[in-house]
Amino acid sequence: MVGGTAIGTAETELPVRYAVGGILYRHGAGGVTEIVLIKKRHGFWTLPKGHIKAGELANAALLRELREETGLSGVVESFIYTLNYPITRRGRDYTKVVHYYLVGAVSGTPRPCKRERIQSVRWFPFPEALRRVVNPRVYAVLEQAAPLLPGVVAPQDVSD
Repeated sequence: MVGGTAIGTAETELPVRYAVGGILYRHGAGGVTEIVLIKKRHGFWTLPKGHIKAGELANAALLRELREETGLSGVVESFIYTLNYPITRRGRDYTKVVHYYLVGAVSGTPRPCKRERIQSVRWFPFPEALRRVVNPRVYAVLEQAAPLLPGVVAPQDVSD
């Protein structure tokens, strides 16, 4: 289901921390659809995401986070998916709610943001990105985005 809410609980008594994330894509060599993944220091490949500042609109926060984390800019095209999951910060429990959007790349050169502890920013063909992502929540987001990406076959439709 595109645009659905998944993984975790939607109702909570815990304080909520909101964030936005992006599936930033482009048409690479030979017209292959590629997406950007980031790798945080000592981490795994994942999608760029970040917090929404007080009074900031989700789309503005998303474009700001993409520029800060990847050095790239784009145009927000559509809402994809929402994840809800528990986190603990400074000894306090929260529910993290992340809204993911599809973003068409416009300009920029991939560059990791050291301040954000990002080690690498890379374009990957969609099938390769799926193989690189190990977090099941992030994988679920990519599965939801697949039908909306030009030339991409949804993972469940791929036969051996």
